[in-house]
Amino acid sequence: MKYYVLLMLLWLLMFGIDGMSQPLLRKALIGIYTSEQKGVVVIDSILKESTAAILQLQKSDTLLNFQGKSVKSSSEFHLIANEIRENESVYIQYKRGQKTSYAKGKAKGKPYYQTDWAEVIYQSLPAIGCTLRSIIYKPIHKTNTPGIFFIPGYNCSSIENYASHFNGKMIEGWVKEGYTVYTVEKSGMGDSRGCLPCVDVDLQTDISLFETAYHDFSSLPFVNPHNLFIWGHSMGGIIAPLIVHEKPCKGIMVFGTVFRPWSEFLLEMHRVQKPLLDSLSYEDTEEFIRLIQKVYFEFFVLKKSPAELHKNPAYTKMVETELEYKEGKNEMWGRHWRFWQQLDSINLAKAWQAIDCNVLVFHGESDFIQCSALEPFLIVKAVNSKHPGKAKLITIPELDHLLMHSKDFTEAAKNMNHKEYLKGNFDTRLLNESIQWIHGLNKQNTFNK
Repeated sequence: MKYYVLLMLLWLLMFGIDGMSQPLLRKALIGIYTSEQKGVVVIDSILKESTAAILQLQKSDTLLNFQGKSVKSSSEFHLIANEIRENESVYIQYKRGQKTSYAKGKAKGKPYYQTDWAEVIYQSLPAIGCTLRSIIYKPIHKTNTPGIFFIPGYNCSSIENYASHFNGKMIEGWVKEGYTVYTVEKSGMGDSRGCLPCVDVDLQTDISLFETAYHDFSSLPFVNPHNLFIWGHSMGGIIAPLIVHEKPCKGIMVFGTVFRPWSEFLLEMHRVQKPLLDSLSYEDTEEFIRLIQKVYFEFFVLKKSPAELHKNPAYTKMVETELEYKEGKNEMWGRHWRFWQQLDSINLAKAWQAIDCNVLVFHGESDFIQCSALEPFLIVKAVNSKHPGKAKLITIPELDHLLMHSKDFTEAAKNMNHKEYLKGNFDTRLLNESIQWIHGLNKQNTFNK
């Protein structure tokens, strides 16, 4: 608790009390999809009822200037658009045929998500140096509900995308069973304001922001503070045991996550994925492993940056292809490269043994991303060695990383590449098992203080 109070005091000193009370405005719905044609940016399509539709822009208009800045590429246009909030002034210069015209008006905000199975609550969460958007899914007309704190995987995507895939299916299933589900944006995502971009922050920042959000979740007036659960998917399963301190937790559920040091796990992942995804022979895969093991040692253990590793002629090509190095960029695998070094340094055995709450670990046998039955096995063993009987492992056959039904690694890879998770391929078995486990704990009344 002292740590949280200290962080909040620092935030107040930096940004003032007024910043805490101001609600987040919605990001604008500009509603323009573009393409680049012969060196200019052209409107491909326009969303109905968007800002662009209100300003009467049309398909095939050429964008010349946006908010006083020359438009030279689609990426530049969308970077500017992403910073605009509802009701802010919008100025667009465009060319239609041979005529140059201007459009001015007020930005229309993105619509709020609504559904008939939940009361959807949008809130502003003051964090260190910025304000995050949280979205809470509450059972309609219910109070004193059990709650589930939702921690997703590592990638930088908005929680507003959940409705279209497996995360939304999990949330809907839990809410229909009477659970309030709390989600929060990562740094710089969605409506969040004043935050560093997600790709520029490290793992410690992610952990600190989720700690702040978990404190907020545990204080919600309509959630029972003695009936709190955490869901961690993939990277979320690593963060889950790290954010439980003074605040209570009745249970943690994780799926598709890792226990061993990241650099050790990666070698096993490559041995599975290189033949599967890149069609490497097992002999070629082994040669690849032996070289990248040296790169990983210098990156994870010696803490060298990708830029430093890139200078070594023996590593140059591999750093570019496998670490996705680009000169002047800090991004690696979708996050800042320090994110991965910090991840490798975490002692997850210590983290799991330090918590005193019930733990449910899922393993999908077709999960070629997490790819190892050893990870969930070790989590359960570590917890039970310190807190006997607290952890349980459930293995689900033919379940992949994105909660789709896939008969094996090969089909799982195909389903992921074809984005079947956006087409209704959702396996309900894990959801049903989680509900049954929570109900069982509530019947036993085993709340751990």
